Amino acid sequence: MLSFRQLEVFRSVMISGSISAASQHLNIAQPTVTNTIRRLEDVLKVRLFNRSGARLIPTRTAQQIFEVVQPSISALEQLSVTVQEIAAGQHVMFRLGVSPSVSQALAPKALAHLARLNPGARLRMDTLSLKQIKDYLWLAEGDFAVTIFPINDPIIVSRQIASISMVCLVPEDHPLAQRDSVTLQDIAEERLIFFHPNTPHGKKLKEMFRAQNIKPHITIETRFAESAISLMYENFGIAIVDELTGRAVRHDGIRAVSIEGVPSLPVLLHHHKDHGSKTVLDMALKCLLLASEELGLDAPK
Repeated sequence: MLSFRQLEVFRSVMISGSISAASQHLNIAQPTVTNTIRRLEDVLKVRLFNRSGARLIPTRTAQQIFEVVQPSISALEQLSVTVQEIAAGQHVMFRLGVSPSVSQALAPKALAHLARLNPGARLRMDTLSLKQIKDYLWLAEGDFAVTIFPINDPIIVSRQIASISMVCLVPEDHPLAQRDSVTLQDIAEERLIFFHPNTPHGKKLKEMFRAQNIKPHITIETRFAESAISLMYENFGIAIVDELTGRAVRHDGIRAVSIEGVPSLPVLLHHHKDHGSKTVLDMALKCLLLASEELGLDAPK
C-alpha cells in the first residue's frame, strides 16, 4: 500500500528534478530519497524516472501520477496552514451574538476591525433577544455575545467593555431638541413611546421613573428600541433609548438629547467559560474596545 511519505518524496523529486534538490527541500538524506523512490517503483511495478546525468527524467507514467498527486498534496499543505492559522486566531469563523442595541453601531464597527485584522476570517452577526443569548453560548452556536444588560449564569463569563447612558430621542422641531440635556421630570408630561415591561429596556425605564416617583405618559409600547424610531415618525411621541441606539440614528429630523440623573448601562462581552479560544477572545475584546473608542463611549465605571 502506498504511504503519504512516498508520494510526498515523489512529488518533491518531480518538482525539483533531482535527488539532491529533493533531499534539501524535504530536509532528509539523499539515500533516503533514493530508497523511497525505489520502494515506490517496486510497489507500483513501474519505472518512474530515467537518469540523465544528475537529472531525473520522469516517465509518462510518472507524469500522469504527478497530475493526480500534486493537487491533493497541495490541498493538504494548505489545510495544514489553515489549521495553524485557526489555532493562532488568524483564520477564524467568528460568530458574534448581539442584543439589538449593540447591532446598531458597536458590533458593525468591531466586526469591521476584525475583518481588517483577519482578511480570511468568516464573519457572522446574530441579533438575539436577551433570553436567546444564554442558549446561544451554552450550545456553542456562537463564540461570544455582547449585550447592554447582565446575564446571570455561573457558566457564562462577562467582561465590561464600556459604559453607556440613556438618551431621549425627539424630533428636531420639538422644544426639547433645543436643550443640551433633559431630566425625567422634563419628559414626564410628554407623549412617550415605552417598552414592554418584560423587556430589559422596559424594566430599566420603569425603575428610572419609579425612583423619581414619576408616572410616564405612555402612548404605545414596543419590544425593541429600534422600533421606537419608526413609531416617532407616525407621531406616537418621543422615546427614551440607550446611547448605542441613539448613536445609530441616521434619520433626518431626529435628535438624541442626553438625560440627567439616570443610571448608566454596562456594555458587556460574554462567553462560555469552557468554550472558545483565548486568542480569539483577546481579538474580539481588542476589536470591541477599538469600536467603543471610535464611538466615544465611556470607559467602564
